[in-house]
Amino acid sequence: MKSLLLFLVLIFFGIELSNACTIFMANDGRNVWIGNNEDEDPSLSYRLWYFPASGKSYGYMIWTELSGDEKMNSLMYKNPQGGMNEHGLFLDYTAIDAVPASHDPKKQDREEEVVTYILKNCKTVKAALKFISKYNLVRLTGAQLFIGDASGDYATVHGSFIAMKTTDNFALTNYCIKNGHHEACWRRDAANNYLKQNSAYALQDIVTILQRTAQKKPNNTITNYSMAVELKKKRVHLYYKNDFKTPIVISLAEELKK
Repeated sequence: MKSLLLFLVLIFFGIELSNACTIFMANDGRNVWIGNNEDEDPSLSYRLWYFPASGKSYGYMIWTELSGDEKMNSLMYKNPQGGMNEHGLFLDYTAIDAVPASHDPKKQDREEEVVTYILKNCKTVKAALKFISKYNLVRLTGAQLFIGDASGDYATVHGSFIAMKTTDNFALTNYCIKNGHHEACWRRDAANNYLKQNSAYALQDIVTILQRTAQKKPNNTITNYSMAVELKKKRVHLYYKNDFKTPIVISLAEELKK
C-alpha cells in the first residue's frame, strides 16, 4: 500500500500528462457549451465518479483513468483528469511541453492538484482564480488547466501564467499559450473555423466540431472519449471511441441524487 500511495503522490504532484486533448467553449449568449476530446493510448479506459454535496461542499463529478490494479483504482479520485460541479463549473487539462512554474516568495507552494478543491468550493471561474491566487502551482508545468463556467467566463491556468477570457468562443490544445504564444494546430483551427461560421450553437454543432478534431486509428493516439457539455443544464453528452451515433446522456443533478 505504501508503494501505491507513493505512485499516486508522484502522479498528482507532478502533472506531466502524455495525452493530447482539444477543449473548446462555444458561447452564443444563450447557450454555453464545452467540447472536450480526450486523446490518449487506444488501450485506456475510464471511470466517472460522483460526489454528492456534503456540508459546505458542492456536489460534483470527475473523470479518471482506470488501472489494471483495483487497489489503485480505489484511489484514482485523487488524480482527476477533469470534472464539473452542480453550478456548471468545468475543469480539464491539456498537456504541453513542460514550462517551469513561477515562484512568488509571498505565496505558499502548492504541490497537490487543485481540481477537486475547486469543484467542491467554487461556483465560478472568478472564485476558482481567487483560490489559485494564493499559491505557487509548482507542479503544474507539463499541462494547462482550462476552467469554464455557466456564465461563459473561462481562463487557462499554468504554474507560470493565467490567460483570461478575450473572446466568447475559445479553443485550447497542446501548446503553451503564455503571453499569447501561437503555434500551428489543425485541431484548434478546425474548432475556431467552425465557430466563426456560426452565431448560434446546438448539440449537433458541438458534435460536428468534436468529430472534426477527433484523432483516429492508425494513429498511436486516438480520441478515447468526447464530451459535449451543456454548462447551464449541467448535462454531458458522452461519446466513446469515436462512436458519435451512440451518446450516453448524463444529467449531473440526477446522478447526484442516486
